Amino acid sequence: MEHKIFDKHNLKRLSEVLKEVWEEMPETEPDFLEEYAADRQKENEKRISRMMEQGKERLGEYPRSFFAVRKRRAWKKRTEGWAERILQEEPLLDMGGVLEGKELEKFQICMKTFLRKVREFDKDLTLPDMGQAVRNYMVYAIFLALNGMELKYRPAAFGYSMLYPYTDNYIDSPERTGQEKEHYNRLIEDKLKGKQVRPLSRHEKKTVELLEQVETDYGRPHEVYDGLLLMLEAQEKSLKQGKRFGGGVSEAEALGVSVYKGGVSVLMDRYFIDKPFTEQDLYFYYGFGFLLQLCDDLQDIAQDKREGNPTVFSLCGTKQEATVKVNKLLHFARKLFESCDTEKQEFKAFLQKNCYLLVLASAAGSVEWMAEEWMERMERSLPVRSGYLRDYGIGMLGSGRQEDGKKEGKIEGKKEGKKNRREHTRYMRMLDVLLSD
Repeated sequence: MEHKIFDKHNLKRLSEVLKEVWEEMPETEPDFLEEYAADRQKENEKRISRMMEQGKERLGEYPRSFFAVRKRRAWKKRTEGWAERILQEEPLLDMGGVLEGKELEKFQICMKTFLRKVREFDKDLTLPDMGQAVRNYMVYAIFLALNGMELKYRPAAFGYSMLYPYTDNYIDSPERTGQEKEHYNRLIEDKLKGKQVRPLSRHEKKTVELLEQVETDYGRPHEVYDGLLLMLEAQEKSLKQGKRFGGGVSEAEALGVSVYKGGVSVLMDRYFIDKPFTEQDLYFYYGFGFLLQLCDDLQDIAQDKREGNPTVFSLCGTKQEATVKVNKLLHFARKLFESCDTEKQEFKAFLQKNCYLLVLASAAGSVEWMAEEWMERMERSLPVRSGYLRDYGIGMLGSGRQEDGKKEGKIEGKKEGKKNRREHTRYMRMLDVLLSD
């Protein structure tokens, strides 16, 4: 390619192309989705419930005594066997249906290495935040598999994936003043530009350390920092747009921010696999980011309306209008994958199928904004019923954006807070045992 990957003018051109493709997508219900018989859905639900119960049993069997070293080793072996069966047999994502035994093992090692690094980096990170970081890192791992490359740990991908819970939680926190958020963003910008910075808190210090993980891989100067600066810019544009919600943000403006923010975000993940880009690659991965961003927005309709965040879906005034947009999103996903250039055709089909599932799962997460008859018909294209998916599966399939208690108006009492902290500590001890050599 003649132009740079993170050339701003070229990415804006790509944004316009993708917006045109989006506008051209039909509003009709898709006729290309696989359908599941009711009996098969119920059987899948039984399998998932059985796996979850086994998981609870494993957690309950954890030897709490400090001296039970041998028992913990035995517990670890049993729990690892359960986790391997999940990867091989779990019917929602169905990874076992596309990855062979050795590939599944490598995927497991890749994610395990990442979690070890997470625990080494910050022992105080919460389970929801760890889950968000894991989901981001999985995008990087999936792109490695899609391009037929070795599943391996990479510091830059670690730092980038971990930035999400750090930056999102800080910027979204109602406890932070506008001045604090502005200082935080300027700190990140200065660090990316290679300037000397002075972190004022533990959180800022950890953020700087994550940015330094990128330097471990790329040094300076390097165009990777151009991409990270664009990501910061996209986040700030999204925040400014949110402040204008009541001032009449148009659907075209909201769409533009979604394309740019989602596109740059995923382009970074693809960049970390160190494989030359073609123009077709650039279009697909930028568009894939747009697709994932719209799925996030779809799942978060109620929250975005409540908080005044204008998105393609939160700007919808009726169920019918939102439902039509989901139809367009499914057609868009199908069209996008026509541009996916890979020799791993089976894995491409797996990823495409799971993108359809992600769209439908996100719709199920905003079921109050979906037309009832449409949701009933779309449920036939889910491996489990939508009610079951809302109760158990959306956290795994969807964006998993966490809402803290204060946003929901909940007040955690001292007794409840103490209990939650004890539970968190217990789960972290279990995780450390599982991650140990």
